[in-house]
Parts: sequence; structure tokens; C-alpha cells
Amino acid sequence: MSTTIFVCGATGTQGGALINNILGSPSVKAHAVARDLSTPASLSLLAAGVTLFQGDFNDEASLRTAMHGCTALFINLMPNLADVTQELAQAQRLLSVAREVGVTHVVYSSGFSADHPERRRHYDPNGFVTKLLFSKQRVESAVRTAGFKYYTIIRPGNFMTNMLAPHVGVMYAGLVEKAEITTAFTRDMVLPMIDPNDIGRFALAAFLQPARFNAQEFEIASELMPFEDVVKAIGRVMGREVKINYLSQEDIDEQIKTNPFLGGQLMMRDMVECVDMDKVRAWGIPLGTFGEFLERESGRVKTTYGL
Repeated sequence: MSTTIFVCGATGTQGGALINNILGSPSVKAHAVARDLSTPASLSLLAAGVTLFQGDFNDEASLRTAMHGCTALFINLMPNLADVTQELAQAQRLLSVAREVGVTHVVYSSGFSADHPERRRHYDPNGFVTKLLFSKQRVESAVRTAGFKYYTIIRPGNFMTNMLAPHVGVMYAGLVEKAEITTAFTRDMVLPMIDPNDIGRFALAAFLQPARFNAQEFEIASELMPFEDVVKAIGRVMGREVKINYLSQEDIDEQIKTNPFLGGQLMMRDMVECVDMDKVRAWGIPLGTFGEFLERESGRVKTTYGL
């Protein structure tokens, strides 16, 4: 029996990773929407065999058309920094249409510790990152209670793509231009790194084995890496040493007043405590490494760092 998955964000990082895995599975088909069907990304999907419709997550009619005939739904949504309520509204719209057309399995790609952000050591109830995590928490609840036969929630770690354009300029300002990073991270910090392709692998495995993955909720990472090792790997790519400036607590307390992004870095300090790699490996799904990721994405690496 074939599976047809409606993939959110098919032209993006996570949806694109699932699409790439779907294309290698002859029993699975993919549907998606895009605002513009004439873009290079859309044309590439169409050429690969994805059934693509014009529409977006705020247009219920286009979702109904695109999701017709689908048996599964992959949700991953970009938060609207100007309106954190949009993510839940879009998720509820997707879930409503999915029920209507007969979808039986939903996989939601959430965020690390979205189920309990208040347990993090640097939890700030008024922080912007906290608001984003609580938005994902509400989506998780909506998925659990939507009444589908199967549901799965995965919570990916720190994306390896954060070291590439366009994300690197925001996540690690100064890295590309000056080979220098100023951060609220600590010298001994370890990051649970996730290759987006592994998100696609986990999601596809869940769709192909719905009973095994039903009602499962878990964090995923490809490998645990000291932050300094991540930076050294990028330095080797750049051909120069990257300098890391670690902010003192005094500097953080002063700068966070005007730079809420530092709050996110503080929240990331104990991300590694959220994942159990033995449990991740127990699923039997192959996991990538940062080195393999950099090699596979060599073209984007060269473009990012001007090589």
C-alpha cells in the first residue's frame, strides 16, 4: 500500500530533507504547496516528481486541494517573529483539513525541550525564545489531541545548517566576515548537532512504521559535539583559525537588554541534557556526522565562506 505525505515546507530545510528521503522510497509520494510554482526550488520539486500546488498555510482552500488523497501529514512551521500566534493557527488549520480529507498519521517536527522549557537552567519566562518554545508546545498539544490514528513528535537539536548561509550571519555574527565569534556559550559547551537529512530519515521511518512510532515523542540529534570542535571544523574549511570571544556574565547581563538573541544562546547551554543518544540510536536509523554534512554540502559551504 502506498503512502502519500503532505509535506510542509517542501522547499525549506526540514521539508526538503523529508522530500529527499521520500524520493528514494518508491512506495511513498509527496504533495506540497508553494506560493510561486515558477521559482527554481519549485521547479526542482516538480521535476523530481513532487505533486506541487499553488497555495500557503493560511489558505484553507489551497490546503484542501493539495492534501486531497494524502494519508499522512508532516508539519514543520517557521515561527513568525512578529506574531508568535501564527504557528498554532496554521497548525490547527492543517490538522483540520487533514482530518477532513482522511489523513491517519501526523508527524510534527517541534523544538528541543518544547514540552518543558521551564526545566532549562536559563529559563526566562519573558524571554523571546521561551515564547517560541511555548508556541511549539501548544502545537504539540494540538497534535496529541487532534484524534488521528497515529501521531509522532520529534524534537530536533541544533541544525548543522546554522553554520551555512543565510543562517550563519544571524546565529554566529562575525564568523564569515572576520573569522571571529562573540557568544554567550561556555568553553565546555556541547551541542546536540542534527543533520537535517536525519530529520527526514526519522520522519519517513515514522510514516512507514506508524504503529511503532505511534504516540512517540523524543529529541533527536546526529552527534554530540563540543562547540569548540564545531568551530575548529569550520576553521579548517575556511583555512584559518576562528577566534571565540566568550562573554562574561556581566557583559551578558548588560547586552541582553538590547540583544534578546543572547537569551537563546543561554537556553542552548544545557541543550545536550535534553537528549539521550542511546535512545536515539536504538531506533536503528543511520545518523550523519558534521564532517559528512560539510562534505555533502560542499557547494553551499564554498558559497557561504567565499572559497
